[in-house]
Amino acid sequence: MQQKTALILGASGLTGKHLLELLLEDPLYRQVTVYVRKPVHISHPKLVQQIVDFEKLNTAIDATDVFCCLGTTIKKAGSQDAFRQVDLVYPQKVAVLQLAAGSQKFLVISAVGADANSSIFYSRTKGQLEKALTALGYPCLCIFRPSFIMGDRAERRVGEKIGIFIAKLISPLLIGPFKKYQPVSALALAASMQHAAHHHTEGLHHISSDEIKKFEY
Repeated sequence: MQQKTALILGASGLTGKHLLELLLEDPLYRQVTVYVRKPVHISHPKLVQQIVDFEKLNTAIDATDVFCCLGTTIKKAGSQDAFRQVDLVYPQKVAVLQLAAGSQKFLVISAVGADANSSIFYSRTKGQLEKALTALGYPCLCIFRPSFIMGDRAERRVGEKIGIFIAKLISPLLIGPFKKYQPVSALALAASMQHAAHHHTEGLHHISSDEIKKFEY
C-alpha cells in the first residue's frame, strides 16, 4: 500500500480534532500536516504543525489529500464578511493552491441545505463554496452536508444547543427524504471523512447526514 500525505484545515475545531486523531493512527498516511493559528497540544511522529495566517498564505505543501474542517459562526466571527472569509474564502484559497501543487483529493464540510442561490446567508455561503470547489476540477471532491453537529465545543452556542436538543428529540421521526436532517456527532463526521478518503478515488461525491450517521460509535 502506497502511503499518502494529508493536510487538515481546522484541526483544533470540533470535527477537526477527531479527524486529526484518526488520521494520525491511520496507516494510509505517512504524514499529517495541520494549518493552525496556534499549536495543537498533540505530539506524534507523523504530525507536522504549521502556524499560518490564511490572509497571507501563498504557498502549498506536499499533500495528497486535503481535509477542510474550517467553520465558524457569525457571532464568533463578528460579522458576515468575517464569517465569509473563514467559511468560503480561506477554503477556496487553499484548494486552489493545493490543486496547483498536485493534491488529488479535497474533502470539505459544507452543510445541509447549501445553495448558492439561497436567500439565507449561511446556506448561500456554503453553496457558493461548493460551487467554487466543484469548478476547480479536483480529481476527487467529497462534500459533506451534515445537519446539526453534536459534540463538546470550546465555546458555548446557546441557540445551537437548543437546536441540537430539538433535533435529537425529533430525530426518530426524520425518515425517508428527511433523514438528511438528522443530527450527527463530530466523531461520526470525522470517521466518514476518513472512510471517504479511503474509498473515493475520483469524481464528485455528496455525503449527507443519514450517510454520516452510519459511522456513529
